[in-house]
Amino acid sequence: MISQRYFIKALKAIVLFFVIGTLIYVIGYFLGKSSRPDLTFAELIEQSNITSIVVFFVIFGLAYPLIGYVKQKVYASKPFEEYKQEVIRMFAQVKFELVSDNDNKMVFRNKSALSRLMRMYEDKVTVDYSDSPILLLGLRRDVYRLARMIQYYIRNAEKED
Repeated sequence: MISQRYFIKALKAIVLFFVIGTLIYVIGYFLGKSSRPDLTFAELIEQSNITSIVVFFVIFGLAYPLIGYVKQKVYASKPFEEYKQEVIRMFAQVKFELVSDNDNKMVFRNKSALSRLMRMYEDKVTVDYSDSPILLLGLRRDVYRLARMIQYYIRNAEKED
């Protein structure tokens, strides 16, 4: 079942792609002005197939939440409580702050306002430690990076014991 969060993420992705696309068009217009100085911006838009571009942005925006957000499992032989403080420290090291810790779920978000804006405020990473394995949910690039860090720490901590 598709959740309400999916539609919010999809709408934000569509808006982001339209903003980036518009910026590319405007920059391209001004940088290409030297080759065709008589071309106006309105003519550039008329010469482009705007319908195809809009359809592409909408389809890509609808698909992005399906491929951009993931769940990643991290396996540990000991209870998560033994690693919890170190995990919080690791997240802080990569500029994530703990927002909440309820019901065996920790929610982190990026500290950087610019980074949060570029990710359309969909930058939360949830660490669900209610069961084994530990489950990380969030934006693909953050989740994979943080899961590798946690897995590396757990593996080294278990070797020392």
